[in-house]
Amino acid sequence: MSTPVTVLTGFLGSGKTTLLNNLLRDPGMADTAVVINEFGEIAIDHLLVEASIENAVVLQSGCICCTVRGDLVDTLDDLDAKRRRGDIPAFSRVAIETTGLADPAPIAQTLASDPLLDGRFHLASIISTVDAVHGEGQLDSYQEAVKQAALADVLLLTKTDVAEPAAVASLSARLRALNPGADLVPVVRGEITPEDLFGRVAGDPRANPEMLRTWLDAEAFEAPQHGHDEHGHGHGHDHHHQDPNRHSDAIRAFCLTLDEPVAWEAVTRWLGSITSLRGRDLLRMKGVVAVEGLAGPVVVQGVQHLIHPPVQLPAWPDEDHRTRIVFITNGIPEAALRASLAALSSD
Repeated sequence: MSTPVTVLTGFLGSGKTTLLNNLLRDPGMADTAVVINEFGEIAIDHLLVEASIENAVVLQSGCICCTVRGDLVDTLDDLDAKRRRGDIPAFSRVAIETTGLADPAPIAQTLASDPLLDGRFHLASIISTVDAVHGEGQLDSYQEAVKQAALADVLLLTKTDVAEPAAVASLSARLRALNPGADLVPVVRGEITPEDLFGRVAGDPRANPEMLRTWLDAEAFEAPQHGHDEHGHGHGHDHHHQDPNRHSDAIRAFCLTLDEPVAWEAVTRWLGSITSLRGRDLLRMKGVVAVEGLAGPVVVQGVQHLIHPPVQLPAWPDEDHRTRIVFITNGIPEAALRASLAALSSD
């Protein structure tokens, strides 16, 4: 069975280190392998270690930690081999910590496309920590911070206990506009349980189709994209602060819908043309498609040039039976994708 992988990212100083150190002490991490980047800030020397095997250590909590030495694929392959030989305890999930300046998209693509990992590991979710004190400035100044937030399935808003309430409200509104499909969770001093953190992961849609609703909330994408000022709570920001995507240049999250079922052949041609022409700028794509002749939807997901194998569900997860596809793109015009999707009905 393929092991789910969660990518834990977050900009420099956003509280990722505190979060991970707290998690590593929790007995609920006993079935988790944590892959720590060698350039990261996580130090496990002060944590109680039960055993050490080559490049992996087993903590007293039962969690297995190892350091990326070279290629991520080699690291995961080595972990899997140790698990199969019984050198380390069995684990049912993996968490990968990235550096504060990392772009999570290449990691996601590696997990989705590398043949050595196929059938053994798959991307479950991307979780990003965002600093409530400095997050607005980081989104203003660093493209990496914008991509980490835009690609996340779960956004952990840290330092809300020391940030000004107005700053928390402004940043929260901006994050919801930048990535409406993400789950936004306040976390104080890194205190979150493994159950709460990993329980927010959608996982295999066949096992938990209800979780599809979290990232297919079309209404969230159709809401006004102007932060919190439409409610009359302006805080003296400049006019340009009304655009939540202003410093990402062209990174956008939007949801496309189609009322009528379409032929699956038309969908595959459409997705193929997008990845062929604009794959580099297709950061993430996920959705459900109403296919002619099928009672349930087909789940589609993609990262850049790669489209995952489609998953057919026996029934719809909710009362909305429309095609709904969420795109996170860099410079791909929403209007063009919307028009091309609508054209599928006439194919």
